[in-house]
Amino acid sequence: MGSTGARRVQLALFTIIGIAALAAVILITNGSLPGTSGIRLFAGSSPQTRQSELGGGAGGAGGPSRVADSVDAFTKKHGDPPDATYGRIRIPSISVNAPLSYRAVTGSVMPEPSGPTDVAYYDMAKFPGLGGVPGAGGNAIFGGHVDLRRPIAYAGNAEYQGPAVFWALDKLRPGDVIEIHYKGKTYKYLVTSATEYNAEKTDWGKVWNGDVKKDTITLFTCGGVFDTATHEYSVRLVVKAERA
Repeated sequence: MGSTGARRVQLALFTIIGIAALAAVILITNGSLPGTSGIRLFAGSSPQTRQSELGGGAGGAGGPSRVADSVDAFTKKHGDPPDATYGRIRIPSISVNAPLSYRAVTGSVMPEPSGPTDVAYYDMAKFPGLGGVPGAGGNAIFGGHVDLRRPIAYAGNAEYQGPAVFWALDKLRPGDVIEIHYKGKTYKYLVTSATEYNAEKTDWGKVWNGDVKKDTITLFTCGGVFDTATHEYSVRLVVKAERA
């Protein structure tokens, strides 16, 4: 997996040269799933929705530096996204305690979370054999931003610029605990693997496959090297965990 420290340096550098980071929709770049009517798991990015950890001021490369926003401070000021009512995800080892927003995948793009602080649960019911519901024995899929730079609609278009909810996902190791609180119950999972996948050359149908031996969750975010030409991260970090 990529180094978080290296990513911080990389993001700061991108800010200095006026590059934005993270994508508008989430997770998988221009890939399609075999047997799923060509579902595309990542939309083309917008220059205004790419992110870097530390932003230059209005003057760009020559402007004053800006202290990065944080998930905790942003949540304290603006609260949770109003649509993030599906449940909560807790990952104690990386200090994640985030609301879940519900996203139904009905077409060619997976909708993104509401902002930097929530994690999206993806309902793949339109694609038989993929995904699952928390605690029901399938493969429940969740995605969150690693970082973000954009106005956040639910917060009155307040500008966010900094690490997002899954910034430290690459620090997870086998055995780390992930808890999903859903419909009044808490389901405990233990991390089994953390793998980086090429965004365009992976059979994502296998990654999303709901035919699993044990109740499973799959978490996704961006990772690897940020390409200043395409405004894309090179890989997608995939963390899998099984019911304890």
